[in-house]
Amino acid sequence: MVLELFLFWYFIIGFLLGNGVPHFVFGVAKKVFRSPFGQKSAPRVNVLWGLSNFIIATILSVVLILLNLYNGYSLILLLVGFWLAMATFGFGIKSFLND
Repeated sequence: MVLELFLFWYFIIGFLLGNGVPHFVFGVAKKVFRSPFGQKSAPRVNVLWGLSNFIIATILSVVLILLNLYNGYSLILLLVGFWLAMATFGFGIKSFLND
């Protein structure tokens, strides 16, 4: 039971990292982009949202590592979460961009 629970968190970490990338990149490029705070969020909002995703993922990673909750599947699930977030963005790019 504990094994499955901490592996789930690695998937979440990967997804947070993948979700943070487009928000951070669009924000740094000073482009208006969708965020949880609105359809046409200001670049500063997206930079902050991307950074918050990175910070939360980092904190979760540090906690899991300090508690020695990792194994060979941890990295695999982290990568699955990351690539799922990136694929969601990549395949649905038109729905994320503002008209």
